[in-house]
Amino acid sequence: MTNSIPIGKGLSIRDCGFDEVWLQNQIIANPGCLQLGDHLEVISRERKQAGGGRLDILIKDPDDDSMYEVEVMLGETDETHIIRTIEYWDNEKRKWPQREHTAVLVAESINSRFFNVIHLLSHAIPIIAVQVNVVEADGKRILHFAKILDTYEEPEDEPESGGKEYTEESWKEHSPWTLDTAKAL
Repeated sequence: MTNSIPIGKGLSIRDCGFDEVWLQNQIIANPGCLQLGDHLEVISRERKQAGGGRLDILIKDPDDDSMYEVEVMLGETDETHIIRTIEYWDNEKRKWPQREHTAVLVAESINSRFFNVIHLLSHAIPIIAVQVNVVEADGKRILHFAKILDTYEEPEDEPESGGKEYTEESWKEHSPWTLDTAKAL
């Protein structure tokens, strides 16, 4: 056994002879590839939306009944797919208001401009960005999914100090060397 790992080369899904339907089929066959949970169920594919268009994939996590509205695209992300992802998330959320919903955008490339937009939106809308690539190494090709942006979560408030007040006297009593250092500084 050697200690070397082959260097891979990224390939376009289209250049490999596949299309968006093929990529959707890969996700449907193994929804865990999106790193959203272990027991995911595909609810529907190409789900017709009231305002027009079709949601690529609707996935449910039976453990907590949360739902993922997945929009898939080949190539670089563009503003229309971001808007469509959010619109479909909102439509499904209105149909199933008692469930937690997350918008998921899957794309081959999410450039820095749109990454920043998705990141900003994630403060108000639960949205996840997954980048998908074909990697070739040693003549073998693999499909690789990487979650590059997860939903924003507010940091938890720091626990209160218990209401205890710290004065110079308490520092003198419990940690005089710290007080001496602070005064020296």
